Amino acid sequence: MTVVSLQNISQSVCNECPVRKISLCDHVDNDTRTEMCRLLRTATFSRGQSIIMQGDTATTLGVVTSGVVKTVFMTEDGDTQVLGLLFPGDIVGRAFEAEMRFSYEAATDATLCTFNRRTFENLMSRSTSLEHGYLMTTLAQMDAMRSWTCLLRGRTARQRVAAYLLFRSATEDTADAYVETIGDRLVLNLRLSRVDLASLLDMTPETFCRCLHSLADQGAVHVCAPHLIEVLDDARLRDLAGPSLEGLVEDPQRAVG
Repeated sequence: MTVVSLQNISQSVCNECPVRKISLCDHVDNDTRTEMCRLLRTATFSRGQSIIMQGDTATTLGVVTSGVVKTVFMTEDGDTQVLGLLFPGDIVGRAFEAEMRFSYEAATDATLCTFNRRTFENLMSRSTSLEHGYLMTTLAQMDAMRSWTCLLRGRTARQRVAAYLLFRSATEDTADAYVETIGDRLVLNLRLSRVDLASLLDMTPETFCRCLHSLADQGAVHVCAPHLIEVLDDARLRDLAGPSLEGLVEDPQRAVG
């Protein structure tokens, strides 16, 4: 894990953690939480910086406390694919696995609580509440990835872009795209780079741009700036998104894993 800065975490800081109620920490008992606060460190990463490299020995685990982390797979030919996004409260890395199968990179500026993998595993073997919290959090991340797979499956490139914009316009407090209301206008502030968004949606950046402008030509959106997309016609955007998103937008929180 490449770390920009590393600091001890005090009990008071741990108690005020913004993701305490949505991470594995919400499941642990007081004694375990106190021990975790003693062992954890905070790490900050700049956008684009590597956190854990594919193929490295897994020495560290982390919990995202701010920003977005992307899970990346690199092929033997050197091509990379963004497999998913991790949001505040999600776990970076994996317990009981010596070698990393994927890379983790900061998709935006990000902060993590980190801990030594073996130390975490030892603590989990002594704390059923931490074991339960780790299980529940990893299961939630699995469900999130399945939801994202449903969002992409059976759609053309333009439909995938429309589905992503529609999905994010119905989602509050996500780290990859903020919904801003300007008067009666709904504007999406996209925080991911075009390259990352295109990879996440399984297309090239050029195809992503063409699809975005096609949606604009159809009157569904207006491209205010490369990162600012105004939704002009929600019903039109829904129609252009292809198969129904029912069941995916009703509970949109953390639906991209």
